[in-house]
Amino acid sequence: MDMRTQQKRDGILDQMRRIERLRRGSISEQFYGSGEQRQGPYYVLQGHRGGKHWSRRIPRDQAAQVREDLGAETRFRELCAEFAEVTEQATMAEDQPDSKKNAATRSRSATGKRKHS
Repeated sequence: MDMRTQQKRDGILDQMRRIERLRRGSISEQFYGSGEQRQGPYYVLQGHRGGKHWSRRIPRDQAAQVREDLGAETRFRELCAEFAEVTEQATMAEDQPDSKKNAATRSRSATGKRKHS
C-alpha cells in the first residue's frame, strides 16, 4: 500500500477515534391529545437491535444531545464506508499486474521458455 493511501486510511481512523458519543436509531417528536387538549412534544428514540424493535422516551432537555449523538452515528457510518472504499481501491491496485510483468508473461510459452517469432 502506498504512503498516500495509508495516510488517507489513518486520517479516517483518526476521525473515527474522535467520535466520543453516538447513538443508533431515530428520534421522533410526538404529541398526544388534540386541539386544546394537545400535549407535548415528547421525544421517543427507537430502533432495531438483534432483530427486535426497541423504543424509549427521551426527556425534553436531552433531545438536542440525542440528535447530536444520532448525527455522530451517521458520520461514523460515512467514515466506515469511506475507509472501505479507500481500502478496496488499494487492494484492487495491488492486484493489478504490472504492465512490464504482463508483457514478459505473454512472451513465454506454456513451458516457461521464450517463444521465438
